[in-house]
Amino acid sequence: MPMSQNETASIESDGKRIDYTIVRSARRKKTLEITIDPEIGVLVRSPARTPREEIATLVHRRAGWILRRSAEAAEPPSARRFADGETMLFLGSEYQIFNALTADNALTINLVDGVFHISVPGHIGEEERIYASREAFEQWYRQEAERLLPDMVANWQSKVSRHKPSRVLIRSQRKRWGSCSSDGSIRLNWRIVMAEPALIDYLVVHELAHLEVMDHSPRYWAHVERVLPDHRARRKRLNEVGMRFWF
Repeated sequence: MPMSQNETASIESDGKRIDYTIVRSARRKKTLEITIDPEIGVLVRSPARTPREEIATLVHRRAGWILRRSAEAAEPPSARRFADGETMLFLGSEYQIFNALTADNALTINLVDGVFHISVPGHIGEEERIYASREAFEQWYRQEAERLLPDMVANWQSKVSRHKPSRVLIRSQRKRWGSCSSDGSIRLNWRIVMAEPALIDYLVVHELAHLEVMDHSPRYWAHVERVLPDHRARRKRLNEVGMRFWF
């Protein structure tokens, strides 16, 4: 991000350093907003002329909340056992798991009539079942991402950018939902198919907008806002629910 348009700063709170990025906008008239972005970290959205000292005061005042939210984002998700009655997300809806023993050699997963059916080989033990279930769910979600996401990118492309992406790749990114490289390649995290469609749309628009503006400058966010006026609410929602997509 260009330093001339976005600023970085830091404070100390109870011996802990908090780094944050200030995103100034002439369109924002009064309020300051703090969010935790999975790609960038702590963001403070500010009117163009708000003094840095006033922003630092707000960050100090919200330091406890910032540290808690940052710690939650860094924590690994609770261990799943993929037992009967547990739920998994797909396109924002929760579907219960049902396990059935079979004579098959490999564990398989199918979503049928609103239930994730796991066919479990009778010869495997409990820990192997859990491991195989995790691997099978990841494969299932990857396949759905490969099926759904390129079409969603194609549907939004002409509304967002004059340029088409050179390719759309499905990846496993630990700290990002997506990225857009200088060669026009868009990479999307397969886990996003667990999110409700409105949040997937936000991610797609976010990355397509980088074909017009590569950084996260005010010009970039203004472009996103022209396409998705409620992008802030969608981004906030993704930050709130995103950790549920790791298992």
